[in-house]
Amino acid sequence: DVGAVAKGYAVEMVARSLEEKGITGYVLNVGGNVRTIGTRGDGTPWVVGLEDPADDTAYLAQLQLAGQALVTSGSYQRYYIVDGKRYHHIIHPDTQMPAEGWQAVSVVCTDSGMADALSTALFCMDLEQGRALVASLSDVEVHWVAHDGTRTATDGWQKYVKQGE
Repeated sequence: DVGAVAKGYAVEMVARSLEEKGITGYVLNVGGNVRTIGTRGDGTPWVVGLEDPADDTAYLAQLQLAGQALVTSGSYQRYYIVDGKRYHHIIHPDTQMPAEGWQAVSVVCTDSGMADALSTALFCMDLEQGRALVASLSDVEVHWVAHDGTRTATDGWQKYVKQGE
């Protein structure tokens, strides 16, 4: 269904509408799908926190964005427990069960709809498959968090991380 992309697409359509109206600097945050346009009034990038999936009061990093979207797909917010087993909402297309590879996958790119689609797709792939997909795209950076807390990112991810993070 369109659940993997609908929110990101809607955010992107709002962003484009605002741009067409001449609005040049803002952040949209719709349920964790973040889209920035331009910079803050002082010319600096917008600073957006990347939530730690193991601690909803902490950030893994602060990212500096100016004209990019940040979308995270994760198993740590929307889930339920049945007979002691936790089930989340990201369904792997091959197994028709919740994907099990990651706690969170975050994508930065210029289009919120694309970021939403990619974060969900990458959540269902292993690291090798995910890296191959991202390598075939331009201007896309990704950050993966494994169940044991191990973090992996594409080479260009660091350019968005605020200094000192």
